[in-house]
Amino acid sequence: MLKVLHDGKGMTIPVTLEELGNRTAEGSDRSGSGEGKMHWGIGLGNLTPELREQLQAPRETHGAVIEQVQPGSSADNAGLQQGDIILEVNRHKVQSASDVQQALGNVAKGQDALLLVWSRGGNTFRVLHAPEAA
Repeated sequence: MLKVLHDGKGMTIPVTLEELGNRTAEGSDRSGSGEGKMHWGIGLGNLTPELREQLQAPRETHGAVIEQVQPGSSADNAGLQQGDIILEVNRHKVQSASDVQQALGNVAKGQDALLLVWSRGGNTFRVLHAPEAA
């Protein structure tokens, strides 16, 4: 469990610690297109009703929760933080961590990704710039 302070209120977020790189949610290309791996620097989890309540996200919010952000990564540079919820990737709605994985995996090598993210009670667009060494 991770205890965080969010908008002046304490909350507990369940987290599972794993060696970085063991998660398939890191945005690697699994589409078979031969583009190679692209690491965006995020670890994702599914948004459960309990987690949605802990994050104080609206009931109609669906997407993937950011569980970790690798320092110095594209996600870090875009200002993404643990507890943010990815709602869309390149203007396509996502419902789960696997949806985000697939969408990021389909981004062509060298292309940026546009994310719609719920963070601290509001939606904002963030750009994940293509990793230098994809």
